[in-house]
Amino acid sequence: MLSFITFVKWREVQALSHWLPTPGKIISSRVEAREVRVSGVGSDSNDTTEIRNFPAITFEYKVGGKVFRGSRYSVKENLGNFEVTETLAQFPRGAEVTVFYNPADPSKAVIERTFPEGAFKFMVKLSAGLVIGALVLVFSVGGILEAIRPHLPEPQNLGAAALLFLMGLFVLRMGFAQKALARQAAQWPVATGRIDASGLQAIRGYGSFRWRTVFRSRIVYSYGVAGQRYSADRVTFGANVTASLPGLVSGQARRYAEGSKVDVHYDPANPGSAVLECRVRGLWLLWVCSLGFLGAAAWLVGLI
Repeated sequence: MLSFITFVKWREVQALSHWLPTPGKIISSRVEAREVRVSGVGSDSNDTTEIRNFPAITFEYKVGGKVFRGSRYSVKENLGNFEVTETLAQFPRGAEVTVFYNPADPSKAVIERTFPEGAFKFMVKLSAGLVIGALVLVFSVGGILEAIRPHLPEPQNLGAAALLFLMGLFVLRMGFAQKALARQAAQWPVATGRIDASGLQAIRGYGSFRWRTVFRSRIVYSYGVAGQRYSADRVTFGANVTASLPGLVSGQARRYAEGSKVDVHYDPANPGSAVLECRVRGLWLLWVCSLGFLGAAAWLVGLI
């Protein structure tokens, strides 16, 4: 999949290399908060959304005496909360720039039409490394399992036990990573923010062979850093808690009333990333799940 995405993007860059240059000017450069989907693949699945900050760059240019406006400043993809400050500094309002437009359709244009030098080579090497690493991992794990099989009381369950063991390690690693992130966020600078919206979000999804609606708290807040206004909706680290009954998840919305002032911890290296509480919600559940997977693996092979 990574190789396919790299090829598609390479083809796009090759097509843009034939676009023609013309003088242009940045007429708007600001932070724009957008609601993006973070899980699920279809509109009828258990999709959740979050607020992310994007650099919103609008530029103006002329082709054949006609004035055009564009907002796609780069061929690079931006998934949000990434290099927002750096991009706004690179394209400040009023700056003169060179715009590259499609001669077949002048309304389509970009300012940056290339990737950083060596980016495609890195992606190709990464793809090859992942393939080779996967093959090495499969054969090495297979050899390790065969080596320990004779020493187990119930070796016939080794395959399922190995899968549960890996799942337990993955959940354990996730817990430690979330805990480290919360500890790091406690050292982030603090800005005064405002709760813009506070309430519950209904999420309709398909589960247990039927459609059902679950609820989760939704807190949207804004804050200012270096003259720019950002928005976010992350209250704590960890997974979002949902429930079929609204009353079970309404406590957070009651704590953060709309219009109230709050302290926002923001990442100094990436001000678009922020959190209200420097803790991991539901961390104990990760520890319990990890222990359950590891314990089940040991039980299947007769170690407990």
